[in-house]
Amino acid sequence: MTRVRTVLMDALACAAAGRRLEPDPSLSGPEWGDLLRLAAEQEILPLVYEAAYRCRSFSALDREVRQAYRDQAVQLAARQVVQENEFLTLLLHAQARGLRPTVLKGAVVRALYPVPMLRPSVDEDLLIPPGEAPAYHEFLLREGLFSDDPQSDAASDPELSYHRENSPTYIELHMSPFPPSEAYGDCNAPFTGALDRTVEVPIQDVTVRTLAPTDHLLFLICHAYKHFLHSGVGIRQICDMGLFVRRYRGELDEERILSVCRELRIDQLAAALFAIGQRYLGLDGPAVFDGYDVDLDPLLEDVLSDGIYGMSDLDRAHASTLTLDAVAAQRTGRRRGGALRSVFLPAGDLAGRYPYLRARPWLLPVAWTQRVWDYVFRQKHVHPTQSVRIGNRRIALFRRYGVID
Repeated sequence: MTRVRTVLMDALACAAAGRRLEPDPSLSGPEWGDLLRLAAEQEILPLVYEAAYRCRSFSALDREVRQAYRDQAVQLAARQVVQENEFLTLLLHAQARGLRPTVLKGAVVRALYPVPMLRPSVDEDLLIPPGEAPAYHEFLLREGLFSDDPQSDAASDPELSYHRENSPTYIELHMSPFPPSEAYGDCNAPFTGALDRTVEVPIQDVTVRTLAPTDHLLFLICHAYKHFLHSGVGIRQICDMGLFVRRYRGELDEERILSVCRELRIDQLAAALFAIGQRYLGLDGPAVFDGYDVDLDPLLEDVLSDGIYGMSDLDRAHASTLTLDAVAAQRTGRRRGGALRSVFLPAGDLAGRYPYLRARPWLLPVAWTQRVWDYVFRQKHVHPTQSVRIGNRRIALFRRYGVID
């Protein structure tokens, strides 16, 4: 691992422990610039900046660059304060109307950090019983939020999202922990009855409902797996998982966690993710994974490449259709669709991008035409050949960690 990446991990480890980065790593100005750029790509800039800016060698960074990153870190932290306060207010209003949503990660995970506002989040996820979706839809509209998709159907859609104009508030409603998917839809099975096992935790001065510790850690693992299949896990997810284990270790059913991971064929991946957290962030995982002998370097390279979830590289992002198809083929026993299937997807997979397919699935050929036009003529920075190459490389990574044969 490069020197800059090593210091990045050290800074994140210090932030997770509420410490400053010591001793001074004595990076050069350009190295500090690279480190902050990587921190921004991984969406951990406020955490890393807070841990590192007091280092003497930090002053070697160009003053204007240093101030730009400082301003960005401050803005992200301030945004998080506003987002969390608005979210908790929404929860109080929901509770007053008899609605009791279950909070997934988000505020619950941020509370694990010494300074929660330094851990950025884009959205807030709520798990609700499917039959209550219309009531939540009405409630959020009354609270001044807008549906992201006016054509969505609160009575049947598996996920709904809402935003407030001129505000960082962004809410996603989930009728199940994970959306229907041939690749990772089986991740929902372990959460049967999870809404009957929820617990209450304090966030600031608000009591919120969330998954029981074992269920929640399983959700974090499966959520990381979902992103691994798409474009990649982020180092922030690994830190979240490690901090969760540190906080709830005595309340975790580790044997159940291992059993579920084995059933889903993600036990080697989970062991590697926790091992990265242990080696580089000082965060131990569940003891049941200690006996796994996994090669961390390929996964760590995948984690640190191309930003959080691999989304800073459009070629890598578009390669996700190949990687998802490879896993879906394994899970369902069908043959892989190959590169063409990454463009000519079924209507269900394209409805998010082309909402008219929800009501008029017979317009699928029109959506295919739009998708081809988008690939060839509009997305100048996407190179189909490179996407295929990246997809095949990441599929090989899936095999290395036992996700597919």
